[in-house]
This record gives sequence, structure tokens and C-alpha cells, in this order.
Amino acid sequence: MINFSDRTPRYFPYVSVLVSLLLFLFLVLTELSNYRFQIMELYAIKTKDYWSLTQQQPTEIFRLLTTLFLHGNMVHWVINYSIFALLAFAIERVISGQKFLLVFLLSGVIGNLVASFFLQEQDNILIGASGAVSGLIGYWLVLFPRKKINFILPIGLYMQKTSMPIAVIIVLWLLVQIILQFQPHPSYDIAWISHIMGFTTGFILAWFVK
Repeated sequence: MINFSDRTPRYFPYVSVLVSLLLFLFLVLTELSNYRFQIMELYAIKTKDYWSLTQQQPTEIFRLLTTLFLHGNMVHWVINYSIFALLAFAIERVISGQKFLLVFLLSGVIGNLVASFFLQEQDNILIGASGAVSGLIGYWLVLFPRKKINFILPIGLYMQKTSMPIAVIIVLWLLVQIILQFQPHPSYDIAWISHIMGFTTGFILAWFVK
């Protein structure tokens, strides 16, 4: 068969779709079924016991990966997935599925690894794709540094359309994460350090994984 079309075939972001399905599947299993307790026991990280458990059973290291797909509630899931959907499909179309998967998983695993060290004196459950999503934010900053976001700004009685570089928003977001992590009495309901390390991992990988 001879193809006479000069159009370049569009890349289908299959990895982003697969990750989306996994995130949704675990949401259903933890929120809409009776398996929440069993799933958390099998795949989540209990920070106080994690490293002693890993020394006894080295395969427990895989929880650094599996806990990425678990979320505490629907709001937690919606926040993480909204950012994932905003960034993931565009990034994968640029760098291909295998490279995208590497960035996503490595950012998440390193974020969880560092967070589990920081939180090992605390009795917390470490779950969520925040570290991996933060890695995508770091990668996006390098990949699309000049992208802008448009919004409407009310000035007196008038509505003025304006724009701001996404890079500015990302830098402000990162500063907030750093401030919250290193405040005198940080709240560990949210693993800020996982966001910071995930972002750093994605930012560094962006210079090598292209």
C-alpha cells in the first residue's frame, strides 16, 4: 500500500492514557469498594515502620513505586490528576512514551524515597502521585520555558485580558513548597519534601532525557 499523504502521523500518548487508567482504577478500588484497607496494607508506605520492614523484606522497596497510584480521598486524586492531565499528554507527545514513563516514575520514586527518610520518625502514611506530578512540572519548565497562561484581570469596572509566563507560576509554587517544608513546625499531612525532590528530579532529567 502506498501512502500519498504528506501529513505526519500524530503520536498517541498511550503511556499517559495507561497511567490515567491505573490512577482511576486504584481510585475506584479504594473509594468505591471494600478493598481500601487491604490495598493500603499491600501498597502504601507507613513511614514509621518502612525502613525497618525493608531491611527484613527487601521486596518492600517496591512500595516506593506502588504508593504513587494511591490517594487519600477523591479531592487528593482530583488535584493530582488535574495537573497530570494538564502536563502529561503534551510532554509525552514531545519525548515519547518510554522517556515520559522514566521521568514520571523516577521523579515519583525519588520523591517518595527522600520523603520516607524525612518522615521515618512520624507515624504517617505516604501515598499519592504528587512527587511524580511535581517531576512533570520540573520537566515542563525546561521543555516549555516561554509558555504563557492567559487570564482575565479585573481593573476597576473593566476586565483586562493579560498573560503571565508559566515559569513564574512554577517558581512561585516551588518557593511555597520550600517554605512549607522548612518552616519551624511543618505539617506532615502533606509531604512537601516529596514535591521538592520530585520537581528537582524532573528538572534535572529534562536536560538529559530529550
